[in-house]
Amino acid sequence: MERHDLDILLADEARQLVERYLESDPERLAFALRNPAVTRQIRMLQKCRSKLPSYYAARCIVPQVAYEQSSSEAAAGMKAETLRTLLAPHERRLAVDLTCGLGVDARALGGVFERVIAVESDPLRAEIARWNLGLLGVGNVEVRNGTAEAFLEQWTADTHAGQTVDLVYIDPSRKSGDGRRVYSLEESSPNVLALLPVLRRAARRIVLKLSPLFDVDEVNRLFGPEAGVEVVSVDGECKEVLVWLGFSDEADRTQVYRRVTAIRHGGVERFDFAREQAADSVASTGALLPGEERFLAVPDVGFYKSRTVAAYAAQYLGDVPGGWRLEGDCLFTAELPEHFVGKVYRITFRHPYRPKEIARLLRMRSIRRANIHRRGFSASAEEVAQALGVRLGGNTDLFCLTMQGEPTVFFVGRVG
Repeated sequence: MERHDLDILLADEARQLVERYLESDPERLAFALRNPAVTRQIRMLQKCRSKLPSYYAARCIVPQVAYEQSSSEAAAGMKAETLRTLLAPHERRLAVDLTCGLGVDARALGGVFERVIAVESDPLRAEIARWNLGLLGVGNVEVRNGTAEAFLEQWTADTHAGQTVDLVYIDPSRKSGDGRRVYSLEESSPNVLALLPVLRRAARRIVLKLSPLFDVDEVNRLFGPEAGVEVVSVDGECKEVLVWLGFSDEADRTQVYRRVTAIRHGGVERFDFAREQAADSVASTGALLPGEERFLAVPDVGFYKSRTVAAYAAQYLGDVPGGWRLEGDCLFTAELPEHFVGKVYRITFRHPYRPKEIARLLRMRSIRRANIHRRGFSASAEEVAQALGVRLGGNTDLFCLTMQGEPTVFFVGRVG
C-alpha cells in the first residue's frame, strides 16, 4: 500500500463506498468503481471475516502484506491468555511487540498487560496500526515508528536504566525488501539470532513467533536447552511455531519441552510434553495385531510438526479399548477413540499397493475421483492418482502408507 492509497481510504467518501459495496464481488467492482484502493480494501476486508473478525467489523484498513504476516485473532488471543495464566499481575506491566504490523498481537497483549509498546519499522504501516487500534477502541497500546534494533539500542541506554520490560514479543518478517520469501532466521527481519543477546538484557521473557515451516528440533540448538516450543494449529492447519524464553523458572513451564495447542471449532486444547515424554517411542498398547484394525486415526498436524505423535498416543490414548498401534505415521485402533484430536476414518479394506489391481477395483465401483492421503509414501498424490486412473477429489478417500516395509492402500470413510 502506498501513501496515496491510504489518503484515499481515510476519506469519508471511500469509507462510504467500502460500506456500500462490502458484500460485492471485488473483481466486478474493479470495472464499476475504477478505484483500485477501495476495491483492494474490500477484497482484504472480506478475507478478514474469519481470520480477523474484529478488524472486519470495525472496517479497519488492511494492507495485504501485513495481513499475510499477521497472527489470526484466535491465535493472538490464545497467546495472550497463556501469558495471563503464567504471569502474576506485577509481571504484566509492560510488553513490547517489536514487529507490530497490523497490531493484532499488540492488541491481544494489551488485554493482559497494563501497557504495550508496538514498534513498526514502516512509517505508513505504523500510521495504519494507530488508526486501526483507535477504531478498535484500544487505549493502552502505543505504536512507535522505528526499527527493532534502534528501539532496543535506545531502551538499553542509560536513559532507560531501571525500566524493565516484562515481555518482548517478536514475529520477524519472512520477506526480503524485494518481496522474496526467506526461510532462515538470519535472513528474517529483524535478525533474531543477532539480537538475542540484547533481547535477553532488555526483557525478562521473550516469545518468538517463527514460520510454520521451521524445524522444531533446531530450537534448542539455537536458543538453548531452556527454550520451550509450542506448535499452534487452527482447524487442522499449522499456523505458528512459538519459542518461549525465560519461562523455565515458572511452575507451569519448568517441565514443558513441547506443547501442542489445537484451536478447533472455536475451542482451545493444550497438550504438554516433558523432554522425556516428547522422546517417547512407544509404538503400541494392548494386543492389536495387523488385520484387526478397524479405524485409522490421523493426529492433528501439531503433533506431527512437534514430533510428538507417539508421545500423544502414549500419554493421552492409553485407555483406547483394544489398544492402538502406531504404524506408517498413523494410529490404528480396534475401537473408535474418544476425544481424539485429529481425523478418524473407518477402514473398509486394505490392499497392497498394486496399481493395476486397485485401478480395476475402482473401475468396478465406478469410482473416477478420489482423495489421496499419504504418509511416509514414496509416490506423490498426483502420481498415485495417475497410476490408479482417477482424478483427485470426490467423495472416496484412500490412504497410502508403508506398512512393515510394504506400500499399502487403505480404503476408508470419514467418521463424524
